[in-house]
Amino acid sequence: MEHVNQELEQYLQLYVNHRQTDWADWLSLAEFAYNNCEHSATKKSPFYANTGVHPMGLTDIHTSSANLTAEDFAKHVKDVHALSQANLTKAAADMKWFYDWHAGQQIEFEPGAKIFLDGCHIQTDRPSAKMEDKWFGPYKVVERVGAGAYHLKLPSTWKKVHPVFNVVLLKPANEPAFESQ
Repeated sequence: MEHVNQELEQYLQLYVNHRQTDWADWLSLAEFAYNNCEHSATKKSPFYANTGVHPMGLTDIHTSSANLTAEDFAKHVKDVHALSQANLTKAAADMKWFYDWHAGQQIEFEPGAKIFLDGCHIQTDRPSAKMEDKWFGPYKVVERVGAGAYHLKLPSTWKKVHPVFNVVLLKPANEPAFESQ
């Protein structure tokens, strides 16, 4: 359930105003978007996995009606659930492989490299940390400190923030592919 809340928070971050006072106005749209989105594990949307049909959107025009018999519908739902279970098993194997691969790697940064800083420990003056930016930057690496930490050049307004961060809180800032980015 916590993952669902995280997904909804991500949707809301995109739409709420800067003071975060209108989040409730966007909640039903965020819920619909989440339930209508295909999930990587099941390869189905929650709507489709539960009912066997996709919800009608604002642009859908229903031109014909093909009602299934109860037996056909039950078979269809059973097939959807079996396929979802197979996809969940595959997703679990994929996640294990990715974790094992990622856990063995540690990124190293050179002085002067641009990186993004995970905002999980950064306090701002915005009302809700849950709808705050997740990454700050890009910032320049000043030097490596010890085996797994880096000293960053932070903005002068961040006087109370210690400028040394563990490598797990950093990710490389990729240069834009186009000048207009």
